[in-house]
Amino acid sequence: MDEGIKGILWVLVGIGLIWLFLGGPSRMIDKDGIFIKPLSPVDTGETYGKLSSWNLFDQDEKISSPNLTEKERLALELEQTEKELKEIQSNLKKIEKEEKTSLFSEKVIIRKCAGSQTDVNKEYLELNVNSSVTEKILISDWTLKSEMTGTEIKIGEASKLPYTSQINKESAVFVSGGDKIIITTGRSPIGVSFQINKCSGYLEQFQNFYPSLKKECPLVEDEDLPISGPNAFNDECWDYIESISCCETPLVFPLDMQYECRSYLTTEVNHNACIDNHKNESDFYQPEWRIFLERETDLWKKEREIIELLDAQGKIVDIYSY
Repeated sequence: MDEGIKGILWVLVGIGLIWLFLGGPSRMIDKDGIFIKPLSPVDTGETYGKLSSWNLFDQDEKISSPNLTEKERLALELEQTEKELKEIQSNLKKIEKEEKTSLFSEKVIIRKCAGSQTDVNKEYLELNVNSSVTEKILISDWTLKSEMTGTEIKIGEASKLPYTSQINKESAVFVSGGDKIIITTGRSPIGVSFQINKCSGYLEQFQNFYPSLKKECPLVEDEDLPISGPNAFNDECWDYIESISCCETPLVFPLDMQYECRSYLTTEVNHNACIDNHKNESDFYQPEWRIFLERETDLWKKEREIIELLDAQGKIVDIYSY
Protein backbone atom coordinates (compact mmCIF):
# COMPACT_ATOMS: atom_id res chain seq x y z
CA MET A 1 0.00 0.00 0.00
CA ASP A 2 1.20 3.42 -0.83
CA GLU A 3 2.63 5.32 2.14
CA GLY A 4 0.37 8.33 1.37
CA ILE A 5 -2.81 6.28 1.59
CA LYS A 6 -1.62 4.72 4.87
CA GLY A 7 -1.15 8.20 6.28
CA ILE A 8 -4.66 9.27 5.35
CA LEU A 9 -6.13 6.14 6.94
CA TRP A 10 -4.23 6.73 10.17
CA VAL A 11 -5.54 10.33 10.26
CA LEU A 12 -9.13 9.12 9.83
CA VAL A 13 -8.72 6.52 12.55
CA GLY A 14 -7.34 9.18 14.83
CA ILE A 15 -10.28 11.48 14.18
CA GLY A 16 -12.66 8.61 14.86
CA LEU A 17 -10.97 7.79 18.16
CA ILE A 18 -11.18 11.43 19.22
CA TRP A 19 -14.91 11.54 18.24
CA LEU A 20 -15.64 8.42 20.32
CA PHE A 21 -13.66 9.82 23.22
CA LEU A 22 -15.77 13.04 23.16
CA GLY A 23 -19.11 11.20 23.27
CA GLY A 24 -19.69 9.64 19.90
CA PRO A 25 -23.36 9.03 18.92
CA SER A 26 -24.71 10.22 22.30
CA ARG A 27 -23.25 13.65 21.71
CA MET A 28 -25.48 14.00 18.61
CA ILE A 29 -28.55 13.57 20.80
CA ASP A 30 -27.30 15.91 23.50
CA LYS A 31 -27.02 18.78 21.10
CA ASP A 32 -30.73 19.39 21.64
CA GLY A 33 -31.50 20.96 25.00
CA ILE A 34 -31.13 24.00 27.22
CA PHE A 35 -27.58 24.96 28.22
CA ILE A 36 -26.13 27.62 30.50
CA LYS A 37 -23.13 29.68 29.56
CA PRO A 38 -20.38 30.13 32.17
CA LEU A 39 -21.03 32.77 34.79
CA SER A 40 -19.48 36.22 34.81
CA PRO A 41 -16.72 37.24 34.30
CA VAL A 42 -16.09 34.30 31.92
CA ASP A 43 -19.42 34.66 30.12
CA THR A 44 -22.98 36.05 30.56
CA GLY A 45 -24.52 33.09 32.45
CA GLU A 46 -27.61 33.12 30.20
CA THR A 47 -29.31 29.99 28.82
CA TYR A 48 -29.15 28.93 25.20
CA GLY A 49 -30.11 26.07 22.93
CA LYS A 50 -33.48 24.53 22.07
CA LEU A 51 -35.56 21.51 23.03
CA SER A 52 -35.87 18.45 20.83
CA SER A 53 -39.21 17.85 19.20
CA TRP A 54 -40.05 14.80 21.36
CA ASN A 55 -39.72 16.52 24.75
CA LEU A 56 -40.71 20.08 23.87
CA PHE A 57 -44.33 19.59 25.00
CA ASP A 58 -43.17 18.48 28.46
CA GLN A 59 -41.45 21.73 29.32
CA ASP A 60 -42.92 24.97 30.61
CA GLU A 61 -42.26 28.08 28.57
CA LYS A 62 -40.72 29.69 31.61
CA ILE A 63 -37.78 27.28 31.48
CA SER A 64 -36.24 29.29 28.64
CA SER A 65 -36.21 32.47 30.69
CA PRO A 66 -32.69 33.88 31.07
CA ASN A 67 -30.71 33.85 34.29
CA LEU A 68 -32.76 31.07 35.99
CA THR A 69 -31.10 28.47 38.18
CA GLU A 70 -32.33 24.89 38.29
CA LYS A 71 -33.90 25.59 41.70
CA GLU A 72 -35.74 28.62 40.33
CA ARG A 73 -37.04 26.64 37.36
CA LEU A 74 -38.32 23.91 39.68
CA ALA A 75 -40.03 26.54 41.83
CA LEU A 76 -41.76 27.97 38.75
CA GLU A 77 -42.92 24.53 37.68
CA LEU A 78 -44.27 23.85 41.20
CA GLU A 79 -46.08 27.20 41.19
CA GLN A 80 -47.67 26.39 37.84
CA THR A 81 -48.76 22.95 39.10
CA GLU A 82 -50.34 24.46 42.23
CA LYS A 83 -52.17 27.01 40.07
CA GLU A 84 -53.58 24.26 37.85
CA LEU A 85 -54.60 22.23 40.92
CA LYS A 86 -56.48 25.20 42.37
CA GLU A 87 -58.24 25.69 39.04
CA ILE A 88 -59.31 22.03 39.01
CA GLN A 89 -60.59 22.30 42.59
CA SER A 90 -62.51 25.46 41.70
CA ASN A 91 -64.12 23.75 38.71
CA LEU A 92 -65.09 20.76 40.86
CA LYS A 93 -66.74 23.08 43.39
CA LYS A 94 -68.66 24.80 40.59
CA ILE A 95 -69.87 21.45 39.29
CA GLU A 96 -70.88 20.35 42.79
CA LYS A 97 -72.74 23.63 43.36
CA GLU A 98 -74.55 23.31 40.03
CA GLU A 99 -75.65 19.78 40.95
CA LYS A 100 -77.13 21.06 44.23
CA THR A 101 -78.71 24.19 42.75
CA SER A 102 -82.37 24.15 41.74
CA LEU A 103 -83.64 25.16 38.32
CA PHE A 104 -85.75 27.69 40.22
CA SER A 105 -82.72 29.44 41.71
CA GLU A 106 -83.01 33.22 41.26
CA LYS A 107 -86.63 32.74 40.16
CA VAL A 108 -87.84 32.54 43.77
CA ILE A 109 -85.93 34.19 46.63
CA ILE A 110 -86.25 34.55 50.39
CA ARG A 111 -86.59 38.32 50.71
CA LYS A 112 -86.71 38.64 54.49
CA CYS A 113 -87.39 36.78 57.72
CA ALA A 114 -88.87 37.96 61.02
CA GLY A 115 -87.17 35.18 62.93
CA SER A 116 -86.52 37.29 66.01
CA GLN A 117 -90.21 37.35 66.93
CA THR A 118 -91.18 35.47 70.10
CA ASP A 119 -94.80 35.03 68.99
CA VAL A 120 -95.18 32.19 66.45
CA ASN A 121 -98.06 34.10 64.84
CA LYS A 122 -95.68 36.97 64.10
CA GLU A 123 -92.72 34.83 63.06
CA TYR A 124 -92.71 34.75 59.28
CA LEU A 125 -90.57 34.89 56.19
CA GLU A 126 -91.34 36.37 52.81
CA LEU A 127 -90.69 34.77 49.43
CA ASN A 128 -90.70 36.77 46.21
CA VAL A 129 -91.12 35.43 42.69
CA ASN A 130 -89.01 37.24 40.09
CA SER A 131 -91.27 39.42 37.94
CA SER A 132 -89.60 38.05 34.80
CA VAL A 133 -90.94 34.54 35.47
CA THR A 134 -93.56 33.61 32.86
CA GLU A 135 -94.51 30.10 33.97
CA LYS A 136 -96.49 29.03 37.03
CA ILE A 137 -94.33 27.41 39.72
CA LEU A 138 -95.62 24.72 42.06
CA ILE A 139 -94.28 25.33 45.58
CA SER A 140 -96.55 23.14 47.76
CA ASP A 141 -93.96 20.35 47.93
CA TRP A 142 -91.04 22.70 48.57
CA THR A 143 -89.32 22.63 51.95
CA LEU A 144 -88.00 25.22 54.36
CA LYS A 145 -85.03 24.03 56.39
CA SER A 146 -82.94 25.44 59.22
CA GLU A 147 -79.32 24.67 58.46
CA MET A 148 -78.47 25.33 62.12
CA THR A 149 -81.02 23.05 63.82
CA GLY A 150 -81.92 20.65 61.00
CA THR A 151 -85.64 21.42 61.41
CA GLU A 152 -87.55 21.32 58.14
CA ILE A 153 -91.16 21.70 57.05
CA LYS A 154 -93.09 21.63 53.77
CA ILE A 155 -94.92 24.71 52.54
CA GLY A 156 -98.13 22.78 51.95
CA GLU A 157 -101.41 23.58 50.21
CA ALA A 158 -103.78 26.55 50.39
CA SER A 159 -107.29 27.66 49.49
CA LYS A 160 -107.65 29.65 46.31
CA LEU A 161 -110.99 31.12 47.39
CA PRO A 162 -111.44 31.09 51.20
CA TYR A 163 -114.78 31.78 52.87
CA THR A 164 -115.24 32.51 56.55
CA SER A 165 -117.29 30.30 58.90
CA GLN A 166 -116.98 27.21 56.72
CA ILE A 167 -114.50 24.46 55.79
CA ASN A 168 -112.45 25.47 52.78
CA LYS A 169 -110.98 23.12 50.20
CA GLU A 170 -107.18 23.31 49.88
CA SER A 171 -105.20 22.66 46.72
CA ALA A 172 -101.65 22.92 45.39
CA VAL A 173 -100.09 26.38 45.40
CA PHE A 174 -98.92 27.67 42.02
CA VAL A 175 -97.19 31.06 42.07
CA SER A 176 -96.53 33.46 39.21
CA GLY A 177 -94.03 36.18 38.38
CA GLY A 178 -94.26 39.09 40.83
CA ASP A 179 -96.05 37.08 43.55
CA LYS A 180 -95.28 37.56 47.24
CA ILE A 181 -95.64 34.64 49.65
CA ILE A 182 -95.86 35.33 53.39
CA ILE A 183 -95.14 32.11 55.32
CA THR A 184 -96.15 32.36 58.98
CA THR A 185 -94.98 29.79 61.52
CA GLY A 186 -98.22 29.84 63.55
CA ARG A 187 -101.89 29.12 62.85
CA SER A 188 -104.20 30.78 60.35
CA PRO A 189 -106.80 33.11 61.91
CA ILE A 190 -109.39 31.67 59.51
CA GLY A 191 -108.12 28.08 59.71
CA VAL A 192 -106.60 27.86 56.24
CA SER A 193 -103.78 29.21 54.05
CA PHE A 194 -105.08 31.29 51.17
CA GLN A 195 -104.45 33.63 48.25
CA ILE A 196 -105.22 37.30 48.82
CA ASN A 197 -108.12 38.78 46.82
CA LYS A 198 -109.79 42.18 46.67
CA CYS A 199 -112.15 41.20 49.51
CA SER A 200 -109.50 39.88 51.95
CA GLY A 201 -109.37 43.21 53.79
CA TYR A 202 -112.66 42.31 55.49
CA LEU A 203 -110.83 39.58 57.41
CA GLU A 204 -108.86 42.22 59.33
CA GLN A 205 -112.00 43.45 61.09
CA PHE A 206 -112.38 40.37 63.29
CA GLN A 207 -108.96 38.64 63.09
CA ASN A 208 -105.38 39.72 63.54
CA PHE A 209 -102.95 39.04 60.71
CA TYR A 210 -99.24 39.76 60.76
CA PRO A 211 -98.25 41.51 58.62
CA SER A 212 -101.66 43.19 58.39
CA LEU A 213 -103.85 42.66 55.35
CA LYS A 214 -104.37 45.69 53.14
CA LYS A 215 -107.85 47.19 53.29
CA GLU A 216 -108.54 47.74 49.60
CA CYS A 217 -112.02 46.27 49.17
CA PRO A 218 -114.62 47.58 46.73
CA LEU A 219 -116.51 50.52 48.24
CA VAL A 220 -120.12 49.87 49.22
CA GLU A 221 -121.26 53.07 47.48
CA ASP A 222 -119.80 51.75 44.20
CA GLU A 223 -121.90 48.59 44.29
CA ASP A 224 -125.08 48.15 42.23
CA LEU A 225 -127.42 49.81 44.72
CA PRO A 226 -131.10 50.70 44.17
CA ILE A 227 -131.34 54.41 43.44
CA SER A 228 -134.90 54.41 42.15
CA GLY A 229 -138.12 52.44 42.52
CA PRO A 230 -140.03 51.29 45.59
CA ASN A 231 -136.91 49.82 47.27
CA ALA A 232 -134.63 52.76 46.56
CA PHE A 233 -132.46 53.89 49.47
CA ASN A 234 -133.35 57.17 51.10
CA ASP A 235 -130.94 59.99 51.79
CA GLU A 236 -130.25 58.87 55.36
CA CYS A 237 -129.24 55.47 54.05
CA TRP A 238 -126.87 56.98 51.49
CA ASP A 239 -125.33 59.18 54.15
CA TYR A 240 -124.72 56.15 56.32
CA ILE A 241 -123.23 54.12 53.42
CA GLU A 242 -120.80 56.92 52.63
CA SER A 243 -119.60 56.86 56.24
CA ILE A 244 -118.75 53.14 56.25
CA SER A 245 -114.99 52.47 56.42
CA CYS A 246 -113.44 50.42 53.63
CA CYS A 247 -113.49 46.65 54.22
CA GLU A 248 -115.70 46.85 57.32
CA THR A 249 -119.06 45.29 58.02
CA PRO A 250 -121.37 47.77 59.81
CA LEU A 251 -122.45 46.54 63.23
CA VAL A 252 -124.44 49.43 64.69
CA PHE A 253 -127.39 51.09 62.88
CA PRO A 254 -129.62 54.07 63.65
CA LEU A 255 -132.93 53.00 65.21
CA ASP A 256 -134.91 54.73 62.50
CA MET A 257 -132.87 53.36 59.57
CA GLN A 258 -134.84 52.41 56.48
CA TYR A 259 -135.67 48.68 56.47
CA GLU A 260 -134.37 48.08 52.92
CA CYS A 261 -131.14 49.84 53.78
CA ARG A 262 -130.54 47.86 56.98
CA SER A 263 -131.40 44.59 55.24
CA TYR A 264 -128.86 45.24 52.48
CA LEU A 265 -126.07 46.32 54.84
CA THR A 266 -126.44 43.27 57.10
CA THR A 267 -126.42 40.74 54.24
CA GLU A 268 -124.26 42.27 51.51
CA VAL A 269 -121.52 44.24 53.25
CA ASN A 270 -119.21 41.47 54.48
CA HIS A 271 -116.35 39.24 53.36
CA ASN A 272 -118.34 36.33 51.92
CA ALA A 273 -120.83 38.52 50.06
CA CYS A 274 -117.96 40.55 48.62
CA ILE A 275 -116.42 37.35 47.23
CA ASP A 276 -119.69 36.25 45.63
CA ASN A 277 -120.16 39.66 44.03
CA HIS A 278 -116.61 40.10 42.67
CA LYS A 279 -114.94 36.69 42.24
CA ASN A 280 -115.40 36.67 38.47
CA GLU A 281 -113.67 39.99 37.91
CA SER A 282 -110.29 39.94 36.16
CA ASP A 283 -108.51 41.81 38.96
CA PHE A 284 -110.11 39.85 41.81
CA TYR A 285 -107.05 37.78 42.78
CA GLN A 286 -104.02 39.62 44.11
CA PRO A 287 -100.33 38.61 43.70
CA GLU A 288 -99.94 37.56 47.33
CA TRP A 289 -100.32 34.35 49.33
CA ARG A 290 -100.63 33.79 53.07
CA ILE A 291 -99.26 30.40 54.09
CA PHE A 292 -99.55 29.16 57.68
CA LEU A 293 -97.38 26.27 58.91
CA GLU A 294 -99.67 25.60 61.90
CA ARG A 295 -96.85 25.21 64.44
CA GLU A 296 -97.20 25.95 68.14
CA THR A 297 -93.47 26.50 68.67
CA ASP A 298 -91.05 28.77 66.84
CA LEU A 299 -89.25 27.49 63.77
CA TRP A 300 -86.26 29.79 63.36
CA LYS A 301 -83.46 30.81 65.70
CA LYS A 302 -83.56 34.36 67.03
CA GLU A 303 -80.05 35.01 65.69
CA ARG A 304 -77.28 33.33 63.70
CA GLU A 305 -79.70 31.37 61.54
CA ILE A 306 -79.32 29.96 58.03
CA ILE A 307 -82.55 29.12 56.18
CA GLU A 308 -82.62 27.00 53.02
CA LEU A 309 -85.49 26.95 50.54
CA LEU A 310 -85.46 23.55 48.82
CA ASP A 311 -87.45 22.41 45.79
CA ALA A 312 -89.28 19.09 45.46
CA GLN A 313 -85.99 17.33 44.57
CA GLY A 314 -84.22 18.73 47.62
CA LYS A 315 -82.13 21.14 45.54
CA ILE A 316 -81.37 24.64 46.82
CA VAL A 317 -83.61 27.41 45.49
CA ASP A 318 -82.28 30.08 47.85
CA ILE A 319 -80.43 30.58 51.14
CA TYR A 320 -81.08 33.33 53.68
CA SER A 321 -78.98 34.06 56.75
CA TYR A 322 -79.08 36.54 59.61
